[in-house]
Amino acid sequence: SAVRLAREGVLAPELRARLQARVTELVQQALDGALAAPEPEPAVVVRPDVPAGTPLRTLLYIEDNPANLELVEQLMARRPDLRLLGAADGDLGIEFARACQPEVILMDINLPGISGLEAMKILRADPATAHIPIIALSANAIPRDIEKALEAGFFNYLTKPIRVNQFLDALDAALRFSESAAGRPAGMERE
Repeated sequence: SAVRLAREGVLAPELRARLQARVTELVQQALDGALAAPEPEPAVVVRPDVPAGTPLRTLLYIEDNPANLELVEQLMARRPDLRLLGAADGDLGIEFARACQPEVILMDINLPGISGLEAMKILRADPATAHIPIIALSANAIPRDIEKALEAGFFNYLTKPIRVNQFLDALDAALRFSESAAGRPAGMERE
């Protein structure tokens, strides 16, 4: 991705600086609510620090847009209990899911190569990954498409722009589901 290339110094310095400035601006706007869709809830809920000894859990985000990946990376910086892995396309995401066994997968629907829907079906058909809750995150907000995606096997479906509190709540619900599927104590089933 462009963000990774910028970090590795592959992009020209002026392009790297412009890209990083734009990503930082978008993240700040999203956190300030400028990009977030209006929602009838208060500003972002501050999540408490996790107790010492809390296990580190993994979120795999399959997304080809560097700005979207950077936004989620910034949101996850608030969550010391989570480690974020990123994959730029469905094929790489499937490989990461099989190799890393994340607790939750966040999946864009419109990916280069195979779609997020196709990638989700492959992961559901694989016994090694079938148990992992997959949250769709897409700009496509057509109700019938959302319904089809949920019926096909997505754990939840969120639309862009990201509503921060809705995103964090969906992530927490998926983590609870993941814990219960793994046989560990859980607070709640799928929401």
